[in-house]
Amino acid sequence: MLFGLGIFITYTFGKDTVLPVWHKMTGVSVEGKVAGFLAGRGASKTVVNEPTGVRKGKRRSRRIVFRYPSAPGSTDTLQNHSSMGTFMLFGTFETGDTVPVVFAEDNPAEGRIFNGQLIFLAFLGSLLGLYMIRIGLLGRL
Repeated sequence: MLFGLGIFITYTFGKDTVLPVWHKMTGVSVEGKVAGFLAGRGASKTVVNEPTGVRKGKRRSRRIVFRYPSAPGSTDTLQNHSSMGTFMLFGTFETGDTVPVVFAEDNPAEGRIFNGQLIFLAFLGSLLGLYMIRIGLLGRL
């Protein structure tokens, strides 16, 4: 069970670690703006101004929603959200902040914020997943 969970965690966080760096080196880089933060889960995609909220008496992080041009110098904009919440980022992002956004040249809809803290936290998640895979394979800590 730990092996399977480790694979899932490593894939999920590994993608958030590798893709922004890959797109920075080989793709397109544009300047975007933080439009707000996702307040709900699932079908509820309400965008609010506060990076944290309270659900059932507990503080919860919210994912960053950002807008960016579909190409350098373009007036067409796209909107996307990060896959990680902002609670662990210690309030780094505010609504209206400028953020660097990177994406593959042929797929601007899959833009990602290029930020050291986001990449580092995803890397830590990947390490946790790799450790879980190790435990699952060897059967010991």
